[in-house]
Amino acid sequence: MAALIVRNLPEHVHAALRRLAAERKQPVEALVRETLSALARRPRGGIDFEKLALDRAAMGLHEDGPEWAPAMDEPTLSRKVLGLSTSPRKRKTKK
Repeated sequence: MAALIVRNLPEHVHAALRRLAAERKQPVEALVRETLSALARRPRGGIDFEKLALDRAAMGLHEDGPEWAPAMDEPTLSRKVLGLSTSPRKRKTKK
């Protein structure tokens, strides 16, 4: 099994890891190993359909919805469906 050494870890990060490990009644090494393993297993980009299905079930949503159509690929529609602003935020400029 491979080993990993992390140098220059800020003290506040190390302290937080120690506290979290103590709360879980496990060594810091085990906590870090579990956390890194979970990170490595996590899907990269795209939609996590497994998580989406779990979230939908938790909200009581069980219908699949409409069939996909090319018009659904429009980012503005996606933002509207997700309840996000359809217009970009305007930045305040200094006068």
